[in-house]
This record gives sequence, C-alpha cells and structure tokens, in this order.
Amino acid sequence: MEIPERLGPYRLVRKLGEGGMGVVHLGVDDEGSEVAVKVLHSHVAADLKARDRLTREVETMRRVRSPYVAEVMDAELSGDMPYVVTRFAPGRTLEDTVLTDGPLSDHEIVRLARGLCEALVAIHSADVIHRDFKPANVMLVDGEPLVIDFGIAHLVNATRLTQTGMFVGTPGYLAPEIIKDTEITQAADVHALASTVFFGATGKPPFGTGAFEVVCFNIMEGRAQIDLAPAWLRGWLRQALNVESDARPSARTLLRMAKALDPSATTFHESPAEATHVGRPGGTRVIDPGGTSVLDPVKDNPGTRVIEQDDNFSDLLPPVQYAKPPRRRDRQDRHEPPPQPHHRPHQQPHQQPHLQPHRAAAVAPPQTGARAQMAPPQYPPAPPPAPPPFPDQRVAGHPGPRPTGPARQAAPPAQARPYAPPDTQPPARAARPHTPPPDRPRYRASHPLTGALLLAVLAGAASMLPVLVSAFAIVLVLCLRVGEYLFGNLATRRSERGSSAADPLMVLVGTPWALIKAGLVTLVHVPLSAMFGMCVWGVLRFMFGLTTDSAAAYAAGAFVIGLFLLPGGGAPRKAVTRTLTGVIRSPGAATVIAITVGTIAFFTVMMALGTTASFQPWMPPSEVVEKITEEFRSTVAEGRMGVVDLVTRMIGDLVSSLGLGFF
Repeated sequence: MEIPERLGPYRLVRKLGEGGMGVVHLGVDDEGSEVAVKVLHSHVAADLKARDRLTREVETMRRVRSPYVAEVMDAELSGDMPYVVTRFAPGRTLEDTVLTDGPLSDHEIVRLARGLCEALVAIHSADVIHRDFKPANVMLVDGEPLVIDFGIAHLVNATRLTQTGMFVGTPGYLAPEIIKDTEITQAADVHALASTVFFGATGKPPFGTGAFEVVCFNIMEGRAQIDLAPAWLRGWLRQALNVESDARPSARTLLRMAKALDPSATTFHESPAEATHVGRPGGTRVIDPGGTSVLDPVKDNPGTRVIEQDDNFSDLLPPVQYAKPPRRRDRQDRHEPPPQPHHRPHQQPHQQPHLQPHRAAAVAPPQTGARAQMAPPQYPPAPPPAPPPFPDQRVAGHPGPRPTGPARQAAPPAQARPYAPPDTQPPARAARPHTPPPDRPRYRASHPLTGALLLAVLAGAASMLPVLVSAFAIVLVLCLRVGEYLFGNLATRRSERGSSAADPLMVLVGTPWALIKAGLVTLVHVPLSAMFGMCVWGVLRFMFGLTTDSAAAYAAGAFVIGLFLLPGGGAPRKAVTRTLTGVIRSPGAATVIAITVGTIAFFTVMMALGTTASFQPWMPPSEVVEKITEEFRSTVAEGRMGVVDLVTRMIGDLVSSLGLGFF
C-alpha cells in the first residue's frame, strides 16, 4: 500500500518503524509539532477484527494518564486508511539501546524500574491489563522510560495459543499463567515488567534463549537467570518474577520497592537452588564465585582474613569505597584508605573467624611496627561508621527470614575508613531494615446498614406523603431493575472475560429488552406489595384501632418496604448495594455516611409518627371510602352495582387523581 504524503491534517515525513499491524511514521501537524502516526496495513485494515483491535488500543490508551505512557492525540478509525496519532518520543527503544550500547548502568536501571512502575500503576488504576510489556515496547527518552504500545491490551484471551501454535505476545516476556492458559490478572504485567528490567540490566532475556518450548518451560518452572543481574536488584526481581501470581507484589508495592532500590545494598545467604529459581519462598542467595580481584593485597597482613570457600565477596563490603563487580570497569581501580588499627584478642593471623548469623562485627588488625606509623594524625574524628550488614539482609534493606539452623557464616572484611583514635570510635549500631508498607487493598463492602437506613427514610417519607412517595418508589424500583439488568450483567461479564470496546454497544442494544423485562417484573411485584400494604392496614385498623387515614399512611410505608424486601425485590437491592459499593471508597467515608443517613432516618421516622399524613393529590382514604360506600349502598339498593363495580370505582378514582385516567 502506498502511503500518501498527508493523512488528514498530518504531513508524513519518514517511516519510523513497521510491525505486524501497521507502519509508524513521523508526522508534522499544522502547527509544526512532531507526532507519531500509526497506519494500518491495507490487508489488516480490511479485516474488521483488526480495526476492532485498533479501536480497543485507542480506547485503552485514552483511559491511561501518565507521563510514562504515550498519550493518544488523535485517531481516524473509520476511513479507508485508519491511523492513530500519538506523542512522538525522540529516542530509541530499550531493546535497541541495550543491544547497541550494552546493559544499562546502575543509575539507569533504577530510573527504568521506577519509571516503568509508575506507568504500570497508571495502567492498572485505569483497570487495564497491558499484557505485552517488553523491551521493544519501551522507549527511552532522556533516560526515562515511555510505554508506547497497547496493541493487545484489553483483548479477551489475547494470549491464548492460535491455530499455528503462536502467542499473541512475546514468549520470552510472558507470565506463566498466560502460557498455562489460566486466568490473566494484573499480576501478569508485574512479571513482564520485571523481565523487561532484567533485560535492561543484563542485556539478556531472563529465561534464556533457544527453542520456543525451552523458553516456555523455563518460564513455567520459574527458572529465571537471576544470578546474572546486579546483586542489589535480585531481591526485587525475585519477588516480581514469582511463578505464583498471587505471591507477586502489586504495581504500587513494586513501585515502593523500586524507590527503595539502592545499588550499594548487599545480599547474603541464599541457597543455590534459589539462585536461579523464583518459585520458592524464603532465603537470600550466596553471591557466586567470580572474577572480582582483591585490590592492593598485602601479604602477611595480620588484619587480612582469607576466605577459603569463595573469592568473590566484593558485595559483602559495607557501602563505602568498595570494589564493584567486573561489569562496572570504570569503578574497579578504586583503592581503600588504610584500615583503622585495633587490637583483636584471641585471633591469630589468617584465621577465619566464626560469627553468629545474627550480626557480623567488623574488626581491624593490631597496630604493630611500621604499619602503626601509617595512621595519619591529621584526620579529624570519623563519624559513626556504617554497621556491617546482617547476614540475612536482602536487597535494598528488605528483611529476610531469620536463620533457624546452627550454621555459622564467615564475617565480612572490616569497613575502610579514615584513621581515628580508638577512644573516639562510637559503638556500631544495628541498622533497622526498611520494610515498605504493604499495599492497601481496595475497600469494598456491601454496606447493609446504610441500605436499611435509606429504606427507613423512604418508608418514613411514604408515611407522610403516601401517594406521591409510593408513586416515586414504583418508578425508582423500575429504574433500579433496568440498571441492574444492564450494568450488573456488564460487571459480571467484565470480571469473567475482561473489558471490551463493545461493552457500550452491548448496553445500548440491551436497553429495550431490559426495560421490557423490568416493566413486566414490576407489574407483577407492585400488586404483591400492595397486598402486603393492605394486610398491614387491616391489622392496624381492626386490631390496634387506628383511624382509616393513619392506618393507610403506615400501610403506604409497608408498601414501599415490600417493593424491596418481598420476593422479586432482589434486583433493586443488588442495584442499591452496587451503587453504595462504588460510591463509598473508605471505612471512614462509610462511617460518616452511615451516621448521616441514620440521623436523617431517625428524624424522618419521628416526623412520620407525629404528623398527619397528606394524601395529595388524592383525597384522604376515609373520605374516599365514605363516598364510595354511600354510592354502593344506593346502587345496591337499586340493584345496579356489585362488589366488582365497587373495587373498579375505587381504582379508577385513584388513577384519575394521579392524572393517569384511562379507566
């Protein structure tokens, strides 16, 4: 298909990229601003399903508002050449950047993780599941990530296997539940986001490369190559890449954890099985042996401890001037200042100390000979030294499980710091690990007390204005039924299958049938409630001796209650519950609303008990009964009216008073 030079008000400058759905061009609008114009391929535009997919993408992106998500500026979806106009991001994708320049630096990894988490929070807040987080869908603009593609978001079962055995999505960045074809939740995006950050940090997919089946097997078994990532990032990745979707943190929790990421943090004591497997809880990993060299080794130094089992412990040093892993070559040649002299009793040179697993104490060599003269006296007293990390400390200060066995671990080397006299050294204090606050779940409650109080208000009002409020209650129940039939079914369908662009159309098409169904049910339910009200009237009139008008007023309140509580009132009750659940978003608001409605209900009931009911626009029931009874007696005496005629006259008189006379 030949692309014209202009599409609508946009002049196409050059092609930026091409995918399976269409081509992305750099465009310029009438004001000279650069935009990205996504045009469908001709064979795709002819497919109604493809147009529907593009419509869903546009609707999805318009629901999300975030500086980390590309916003939709314009769209034309009904023409011969459908296109979407989005914000132009002058940068490269994360995939191109890493493949060309190599893995990101520590600072860039932190910015990537935090930015993607911000985008994911905005996406999930709009009740959207992206379903295709991957490096190719993330642009880097001035070092900040920008999510640019919602091509399969919102689609129902979009990640199932097709007839050719391919996924709609990128297999290396899919969550296990997508491959297993089980229920897809927002936790799938958390898994894909962590995989994308892993790629940015290592330049490799987290679950390896190779045959399609091998990659999928590694994903389902949780065999992520966590050991390839920087040590300070592994705990964050491990939680987000958990095989079980329920065990992964939410987007907000993941964002709080990302804000706590610190490249200077260290990790300890992780079992070898968990170094590559992310499906098992507990434990932190022992840093693998590697090629980190010791800087300026000093032979026969009494303060140097030789670690026998592993020689790659650069990450075990406290976060002050320690050697970085080999992947950061620009930081390898950093030298440590001379250690502080202290006497360590009962410790021989080159002897490996054993410490309890709760705390690792830092010690220094004794001050002897010429080396004692190396301590420069001009240094001012040093501030309190950073305490050694706990043996079970996790990345970025997240606490790990306490050791339960008798295993003893080797202590890390002493912290390098300027010289200070021994008597000026304050005692080391234990660092309190930082635990991010748990993600508060969304508040949802049915609020039965508030619903009952609202019904009491309506019944009290019906006792004061029986005719008007009863008519209003009938209309209200009808509207609640229509709403429940339409939006209740829509909510059920969305919870089972996800949102769809056809939902508004389904509501519009289903409105006539919902009106007919609600009207038929109301026609049957109103007489049942009227019979209940008549029973209440009879009890109050003949058993308790109330006047006809007072008994009729309370009977109107019973009629209103029957519209909601008698058999057939389930749909109005569900509609009220659904409305209260959507409006009340916190326990505090629920308490305030309940107290307010309870106060109104109390005064309404008190007024109903102490005032005389007004039957406008009808006559009081006592006058109606007296009038019709006189007419009945006269006509019966003449033989011209029966009981059926009496009931028909009463109903006709009531309907005529309401202005609906058709009898």
